[in-house]
Amino acid sequence: MSQPIVLTNGQHEIKIYTVQNRGRSVFQLSYYEGGHRQRQTCGKLSDARREAKVVLGRLAINTHEADELSTADMESYVIARKHIAATGLPLHVCAELFAQAHTKLGGRSVLDAAEFFTDYHPTDVVCKPLTELINDFAERRKAMSVHSDYIADIRRQLGRLAAANPGRSLAQLRTADVDRWLGGQVWHPITKNNVRKILITFGNWAKANRYLPANRPTEFDGLMIYKEPPTKVEIYTPAELGTMFAAVEARRPELLPWLACAAYTGARVSEIDHLAWENISFDRNFAEIESSKVRTKARRLVPLPEALKVRLQPYRRDLGPINVYVDPQAALKRIAAEEGIELKANGFRHSYISYRLAAINDTARVALEAGNSPEVIFQHYRELVTPEDAAQWFAVVLPKLPKPENVIAMRSA
Repeated sequence: MSQPIVLTNGQHEIKIYTVQNRGRSVFQLSYYEGGHRQRQTCGKLSDARREAKVVLGRLAINTHEADELSTADMESYVIARKHIAATGLPLHVCAELFAQAHTKLGGRSVLDAAEFFTDYHPTDVVCKPLTELINDFAERRKAMSVHSDYIADIRRQLGRLAAANPGRSLAQLRTADVDRWLGGQVWHPITKNNVRKILITFGNWAKANRYLPANRPTEFDGLMIYKEPPTKVEIYTPAELGTMFAAVEARRPELLPWLACAAYTGARVSEIDHLAWENISFDRNFAEIESSKVRTKARRLVPLPEALKVRLQPYRRDLGPINVYVDPQAALKRIAAEEGIELKANGFRHSYISYRLAAINDTARVALEAGNSPEVIFQHYRELVTPEDAAQWFAVVLPKLPKPENVIAMRSA
């Protein structure tokens, strides 16, 4: 071994030895610190000299400060060394990192910051591309026998979110980003709120399956709720219904079963589209309605009023769909227009609920029959019509609108 290079600050000295390691020269620093011999190895002499100067500076400062340390300071030093032993870092490095973190946090707790970070970046979260997660979520819902329309809605709406955030994982999505995306869609507020519900359900599923941290809310939970315009409830009068029945029977009799079910079951248009003759139990006096609500496959039973049974009986079959029209509403709209009646949005459903509530005065029962919530029934349909109006609506023989003398009825093509 060659003679070492010696560097000193007047109180301490560091020797740099040139040693061989696997056929190449390396440079080893040798010095005493804290009563123990220390060694460091550098690949280059310039690096060894630079490190030696740093160490000499630290030793000089430590010696000066050590002379002024009190007994309490020495005890604090010993305790600090014990606490940082597990880190493998020198005490001065730990102190420097803490000071930087303390400054950046503005004096707030470093431990709280660390716990917040680990909550948001847990080590046990499974990482998967967003598109794969969406497919897994849809398939899981499918396995639970959720309505196929809801599955399609999941793939469509979450697919749009993934397309708007290419290359990003679920954990990288933030509430503000999703809010901007959802708010930028040219959708009705009801549609936006429905998509928001899908997103929240997706986030909760991701938490349950370790794709997101389980101990904190998801970014979807804080999404904006859009103000929905109040529901406009428009209903038909018994005379308008009687006129439509008479006109349909005269011009499009094959449309009459659809009209009768629309008026006397309170089913949604999409539910009547799936209604079949085998769903009508004439003997037990109920119709079985399959819900069109996309989140469930629930079915409900609706009582068969005598007015509905009488109108369905001439067309009764054992099997097959009630509706035989591609667009029954369009066909009815032409006939109604000839009678001076304008079709109303969800008019038959609104009418049934209103008259049924007036007839039996039981919000919970009507809500069950209509597949809706009692709160909605109470809020939108209470006291719209009288019991006397209801008796006319459900009568076997309905009143009809008086026909103006200057109007000639013409059979539709």
